[in-house]
Amino acid sequence: MSVSVNKILFHGKDIIDSCILPTGQLSEEAQVARNKHNRKFRELFTRKTSGIDTKKDLINRLLLTSDPFIENLSARPKPKRGKISNEVRELLEIRAPSPIDQEAILSESSDTEESESDREESDLDTE
Repeated sequence: MSVSVNKILFHGKDIIDSCILPTGQLSEEAQVARNKHNRKFRELFTRKTSGIDTKKDLINRLLLTSDPFIENLSARPKPKRGKISNEVRELLEIRAPSPIDQEAILSESSDTEESESDREESDLDTE
C-alpha cells in the first residue's frame, strides 16, 4: 500500500470527524459552475512556465474572485444616460404640475391663525 492510502485509512476517522459538514453534504456543483471561469483564468491570467506556477496563479485568482470584500472594491460600470430630446422636454413641461404659490399659502395660514386668536379672545370675553 502507498503511504498516502495508508494515511487516509489510518487517519480517516479523524479527518471525517473534524469536517464541519457531513460527507454527503459536499458536492461538485460549485466546481462545475465555475468551469468557465477556471478555463478563462487559466488561459488569460496564469504563468505558463510550469504546472506548479499555473496552479498557484489559478488558485490565487479563484481566491480573489471568491472574496466578497475584494470583489466589491472593483469599479462598477456606470449606467449610460442619454440626452433628452426637445419633444420629450416639451411633454415633461406640459405634464409638470404648476408651481405652488407660496404667498397664497402664507396668507391662508395667517388667516387661520387670526381666526383662532379671535376665538380665544371671544372665549376670554365670555368668561
